[in-house]
Amino acid sequence: MKKKYSIGIGLNLFNARALLLSEDSKVVTEVKIDKPIINANDTIKILLELFEDILSKSKKYKDQIEGVGLALGGIVNSRKGIVFWPQGHDSYISLPFREHLEKRSGLPVFITNDASACAWAEYNKNFLKCKNVIYMFSGVGCGIIADGKLYSGRDGAAGELFLNPQKVMNSSLGEFSILKQWPVDINIVKRTKELIALGKATSLVKKISPTGELKLSSIFSAAKKKDRVAREVIKEAAFSLGVKASLLINIFNPDVVIIGGGLEEAGEILLEECIASTKKFAFNEMRRKCKIFLSQLGAEATSLGAAMLVFQEKAKANSII
Repeated sequence: MKKKYSIGIGLNLFNARALLLSEDSKVVTEVKIDKPIINANDTIKILLELFEDILSKSKKYKDQIEGVGLALGGIVNSRKGIVFWPQGHDSYISLPFREHLEKRSGLPVFITNDASACAWAEYNKNFLKCKNVIYMFSGVGCGIIADGKLYSGRDGAAGELFLNPQKVMNSSLGEFSILKQWPVDINIVKRTKELIALGKATSLVKKISPTGELKLSSIFSAAKKKDRVAREVIKEAAFSLGVKASLLINIFNPDVVIIGGGLEEAGEILLEECIASTKKFAFNEMRRKCKIFLSQLGAEATSLGAAMLVFQEKAKANSII
């Protein structure tokens, strides 16, 4: 029998990737775009570009490709193949990606949440002995492996870690605006600029472009070189991330929590502060037996997980038949 393949496409904080994966989990070919994803329009444009590129590079395998897996941020209804991007209170952009891409490629298309794809890839590649795994895609969403199975909820949209923003985010019990949607970089760039504007001494002043842009990667690099401002900002962000991780630990009692989506590039300083935060906020009995790691697959996790899920979905469909 001829070997089977699948295509996986996914994004993180720094780049977007598409790959052709064989059924024995070997990457045959891949393409990537090194560009931060700023908004929904960027996402759509880059995904379509990657889709065309990987189809072109995979022509000779066309008859053996099982399908295309697409891992996206936003509220993903994987059953209907629709993605919703929050644009403010009760306002969403929605796109029927599946229908468009299936017509273009002639292949079945499976859409999943980016954090879910990452969780599935990390679990299968690195954590098969751990049956309960949480993958935190920055602080905006999480992938959930429960009893060795990917949990995606009724519509395939489970794992969002924020509430619809409201004008008032408090009650008699206190203030809860920490549960509103976070920027995917956990405000690291904005906070760094604020400290620079206050006159804090940092090498990052030289990294700001004439148009006022500052790359997240520059901040991570500066932190690894002991820049005080960069380290201070990353520690602040990691503390807040640890609060959300603590809530997930208390709810799901996992074996492992993985921090990824691009944040793993910050390195040990982010991990250490996040762990310190969970020691304050998570219940001791659950926290002590839960390990927290940076993503081992890094930027490849989304596209790899998306491709792996194609094989799973096809196996499900064949078992029903």
